[in-house]
Amino acid sequence: KNEKISAYANGLALWLLAYHFPSKIRKSGANSNNDNVKGVEARLSSVRGRIELVGPSSAFIPDEWVQAARSSLKKITVEDLGYMNASELIGTIPETDDGEGRGLSDLHSIERKRLVKVVFDDATGHVYLVGDAKKLEKKCFDLRNLLSHYYWRLSGKDVPFT
Repeated sequence: KNEKISAYANGLALWLLAYHFPSKIRKSGANSNNDNVKGVEARLSSVRGRIELVGPSSAFIPDEWVQAARSSLKKITVEDLGYMNASELIGTIPETDDGEGRGLSDLHSIERKRLVKVVFDDATGHVYLVGDAKKLEKKCFDLRNLLSHYYWRLSGKDVPFT
């Protein structure tokens, strides 16, 4: 159970790093007269599921950023696609297009377009989709299809998404 909670927190952290903080940092640096926020970046800490905002020693990280992150996470959900042998699955997906429009570059393109994150959890073997609940429900068929295709090739079994 702790592994699942940790994977959930890690998925939320990865979503924040991919979509929330970069725009917050960019907007603050570009629209602020205060140079203190320039050079700030977000990254995962060594503690799984934790996020650090780091920057130059003169950097100031506003409290509003923490509140904004909490607010944006209210709309975000982590969907467990189940056991898909995550550590091996990621290795079976080719880096570039496989001739049929499927590959890691396509997966990343879909992630950016839908503002979702695919998390391959090596500890549990599960794969998670992280993003806005409505988008996951209505707009992520292509991601599920891509993942299901490569899982089927890896194991010879179909994935019953519920």
